[in-house]
Amino acid sequence: MASDRPTHPIGRPVVHHDVVCPFCGLGCDDLTVEEEPPSTLAVRSTDCPVARERFSHTPVAEPPRVAGVPVPLAEAVEAAAALLGAAQAPLVAGLGTDVDGARAALSLAERLGAVVDHALSDGLYRNLAVLQRTGWIATTLAELRNRCDLLLVAGPDPAALHPRLFERWVAPAPAFQTPPSREVVFLCGEPLDTTRAVLSGLPVTVLPGDPARTGDAAAALAAALADPSRAAGAAGIGAGDIAALAERLRTARYAVVAWGAAAFAGPHADLTVERLVGLVRDANRHTRCAGLPLAGHDNIVGVNQVCTWRFGVPLRTSLAGGTPRHDPHRFDWARYAAVADVVVWVSSFRPEVPAFPADTTVVALAPPGTAFADEPAVFIPVGTPGIDHPAHVFRSDTVVALRGRGLIDRGLPGVAAVLKAIAAALPQEAPAC
Repeated sequence: MASDRPTHPIGRPVVHHDVVCPFCGLGCDDLTVEEEPPSTLAVRSTDCPVARERFSHTPVAEPPRVAGVPVPLAEAVEAAAALLGAAQAPLVAGLGTDVDGARAALSLAERLGAVVDHALSDGLYRNLAVLQRTGWIATTLAELRNRCDLLLVAGPDPAALHPRLFERWVAPAPAFQTPPSREVVFLCGEPLDTTRAVLSGLPVTVLPGDPARTGDAAAALAAALADPSRAAGAAGIGAGDIAALAERLRTARYAVVAWGAAAFAGPHADLTVERLVGLVRDANRHTRCAGLPLAGHDNIVGVNQVCTWRFGVPLRTSLAGGTPRHDPHRFDWARYAAVADVVVWVSSFRPEVPAFPADTTVVALAPPGTAFADEPAVFIPVGTPGIDHPAHVFRSDTVVALRGRGLIDRGLPGVAAVLKAIAAALPQEAPAC
């Protein structure tokens, strides 16, 4: 099969253009990455800390380990299959992988009757819980860039998690507006210094209320939209500011309310999201308005898409008993890990694996150089999607799957290949009588 990797000029670095970043839900596809043989990468086109740190982490390959002892890949696969074949309450989690890896992980989980969940699903479920309860009106990043004339950023600055959000999707002039300009309002959150710099050419208003009470501010805005005489202060923001923002929402041509649910603190952060969704719904009585829930690190959106189209339900689902059972509380990976006897943990985007209860058997698929609190029963080093092999990842707004290229060859297998090999090595079920 032909490779999409360029050949190395002797003594000179290879420069890769228009590279897709698979790490953040923005899916930026304009990176310039320089490669120094044999496997060192450096991002040259942006100061994005996520892209720079993740692309630069490319340690050399190492052999798999079983009980801490280096072994050939085939032996590690057999050991993992033996452990999983005897499991009574398996958990397939982490799921930091590309679309192909997610397909293989869910197929393995279905075969095992395992619970499936993503490492970062807390933030995802602050949004999904509201979508399941009430529905919502949501938009895309392209609509934000090309149509929005008023962007209301609710809560902490989402650029802390998505560093190029404002550079790529807010600062550029809209394509479908006259005049081509927009206003940005920060509600219950201070913009980062980098955000202020990027938005220096746009009118920016900051209403720095209490981030923990963002939902209260959203409710006050909704009340003022319905009846300006009911404008009241909330979350440390004065009644006059609430009334002025409500009027600005009412007169906008296309308003967007954006939030990063992972940044909301507290045990009931989904209620904050619910109030923001309610604000969007109420604003649509006066103008066009949509929400933009931001998520997507480690392809969580893509993995959830695969789970939903495969089983008809999202993550936090048990595949035991032949029928998918979805329970966002019971099948939260952090909760279920306390009772799981074998955990398959997949983390191909980052060299980080959580600590598990002392009596839990762990099969870990992660990049070389991953540090463990306790040595897993089986460790299989895997390649990073979009660096070691081509990969598809979904953007935060769920509508676009981007294809990352393979940039280097460290001789590391992909998650999909390893999980398919483990599934093939599982003990065969006895035929029915």
